[in-house]
Amino acid sequence: MAHGKPARLAGLLYLLLAPTTGFWQVTSQALMTGDAATVLAQVVSGRTRLELAIAAGAIGALDFLILGVVFYWLFSVTSKAAAGLLLALVGASVPIFLVAVSRQMDILFILDQTQLVPALGHDQVQLQVLLALHSYSNLFVVTNIFSGLWLIPLGWLVFRCEFMPKFIGVLLVMGSLFYVASFVGPVFDPQYQSTLLGRTIGIVSGIPGFLGELGTILWLLIRGARETSTKVRLGEAV
Repeated sequence: MAHGKPARLAGLLYLLLAPTTGFWQVTSQALMTGDAATVLAQVVSGRTRLELAIAAGAIGALDFLILGVVFYWLFSVTSKAAAGLLLALVGASVPIFLVAVSRQMDILFILDQTQLVPALGHDQVQLQVLLALHSYSNLFVVTNIFSGLWLIPLGWLVFRCEFMPKFIGVLLVMGSLFYVASFVGPVFDPQYQSTLLGRTIGIVSGIPGFLGELGTILWLLIRGARETSTKVRLGEAV
């Protein structure tokens, strides 16, 4: 069976995570800067951006799930156990992603209710919107556990397979530390991201992770299809 099409599809699905979940995260975090009054003003003025971010987040979650299935299909020949673990970690993270998206949808409901029920106190609206945004943010932080852990079986599979460079697999495993730390750190220190330790870990592990994921995307899109197809044909010939 030729693996060229799954390889190219996996690269495309991986690439699509940037304009979907990436846009969702960046836009959502941008709305959370400032005090409660500022946050509410930003949400009201940027409602269209929030709606687009919600749609992008939902699409990104679905894209991530499909990516996990395609990776399982692509790498199960290398190791069914590792590919199954990868798919399980991806599958566990997607419901949390969608719950985070639903908390943002609650914000739209709150804004609509404010227009329908003017008696709702302004301070109460500010608090509810702020709580919903922080609930989304906390759920997103939880997903970082899976965003880090799934890179370990992926990196191992890339390292063991015969159609991708081993150094990409090493970079993926190294990058998993950044995602896990971005969950553990804020639990013990809400200001973790701005601390010296947080910035250091972000640089040390974030760069390998970025290079590993980018390398995976580019290799699968540009060379992965040709390489896998060649390997499979040679194996079948033998």
